[in-house]
Amino acid sequence: MKLALGTVQLGMDYGVQGGRKPKEEAANEILTLALNKKVDCFDTASNYGDAESVLGRYIEKNPDKAERMKIISKLTPKAFLEEPKKYWKDIVLSNINESLKRLNVKKLEAFLFHNAEYIFDDYAVRALQCVCKENMAKKIGVSVYTPKEAMKALEYDEIKVIQIPYNIFDQRLDKCGFFEEAEKKEVEVYARSSLLQGLLLMDPDDLPENMGFAKKYLKRFLTICREYQLSPLKTAIGYVGERTGIDYVVFGVDNKAQLWEYLSMRNEKLPEDKRRIFQKEFEDVEEKLVNPVLWNP
Repeated sequence: MKLALGTVQLGMDYGVQGGRKPKEEAANEILTLALNKKVDCFDTASNYGDAESVLGRYIEKNPDKAERMKIISKLTPKAFLEEPKKYWKDIVLSNINESLKRLNVKKLEAFLFHNAEYIFDDYAVRALQCVCKENMAKKIGVSVYTPKEAMKALEYDEIKVIQIPYNIFDQRLDKCGFFEEAEKKEVEVYARSSLLQGLLLMDPDDLPENMGFAKKYLKRFLTICREYQLSPLKTAIGYVGERTGIDYVVFGVDNKAQLWEYLSMRNEKLPEDKRRIFQKEFEDVEEKLVNPVLWNP
């Protein structure tokens, strides 16, 4: 299992459990430990609070580590809103230039659409592709939320990276042939939301009022874990990491203890028979459970 460190939690308070952003000294310790343990891919975005700046200040203090860091960032979600198409390439270049400055690097591993709606506009994809032509990023891609967006992204030869939501509760992409098609097209797949913003590790009785609909699913997940003496964290991550077709599991932490937990799971495997049990149990869940956009009233 290859891990990519997501940095949203280093730039802002995040998650259904109300996680707190760590102080910068603690964030730096997390980054150093990750690199020392051969986690070299970092996922960030301009709207993850000040995550890009946190990474940039770390790189400024540790220039020797910059070459080992593969950084993925994203175009501002509303970058093209009410802007004429003739300006879109300039907007993309301005956006990535600002990210590169904040990050203190000259080139990104990949630059993605954060707003997956843009994947349905050929001109937008061509505008994003200009970052490769200008040698500001190696690849372009998109962070998707739905199977429709994921399958559309695969239609473009230019798209080389797709970030997907994938977890025990969210099996939508298993049903539409996404993984098989992505493998054929040699597209890198990064799976995020393996814990569904921390939901899979919560006590069902501690769910906020607006999350009551998730209680029955969470109880069932934890019951199966207890029945087979499985760690909920290791089960949730192992389920994603064992999925053929996923190149990186994107995970987030806000302290070193959490990072050590993830590192300890890299070589552990969720037995296939147990994986099938969870897959069958949650193959048909309500849309609201797997789409955090629908969580808030």
